[in-house]
Amino acid sequence: RLVRRRGIGTLIAAPRVGVPVNRQEEGWPGVGRSQSWRTVDCTTAPAPAQLAKNLGIAEGATVHTVRRVRLVEGRAMATESLHVPTSALPHLPGFRAESDRARSVLRQLERLEVDGESRAVELGVAEADEAALLERPPGTPVLVMTTQYAAAGRLVALAVATYRADTCKLTFGETGLVEVTPVGATPEVRTAS
Repeated sequence: RLVRRRGIGTLIAAPRVGVPVNRQEEGWPGVGRSQSWRTVDCTTAPAPAQLAKNLGIAEGATVHTVRRVRLVEGRAMATESLHVPTSALPHLPGFRAESDRARSVLRQLERLEVDGESRAVELGVAEADEAALLERPPGTPVLVMTTQYAAAGRLVALAVATYRADTCKLTFGETGLVEVTPVGATPEVRTAS
């Protein structure tokens, strides 16, 4: 419950805030009851090699990326980059402004029937862009949660969320039980329960 800061001294740590991360509590693709999301921007661009590989699409295929900040009790708790191949949303209407594009992508995702999801959480450090959105210095410890969403047997979205490790406690499901997979082991895709 104490935090040491070089040049400042020892301080009392901020209380941890429980943040639900299952789809039933946070909503799909993330509009929740006790927290909210603020859209930062939305882009549509060719997928670089690593993102294309993670999404299971051809390199250079077009992908929508919605960047958001998750607010809990008015504080920035997480950033998210939600990547959606354009092939997963073939009937996306045209849009005049960037904010319209983000709303359209999120609305279309809400209409998909997700039949499976897989989550992985690992410790990381905040890069400059994420740190600025979280109002923390670069290099701050964070929890990085990668979620893959499947519909009709294919991957339709990949979300990479960066949660503040200093004040955030992630909760999974109603029971709180989490299966831990050793580093290097192949994670299994599990149907959401």
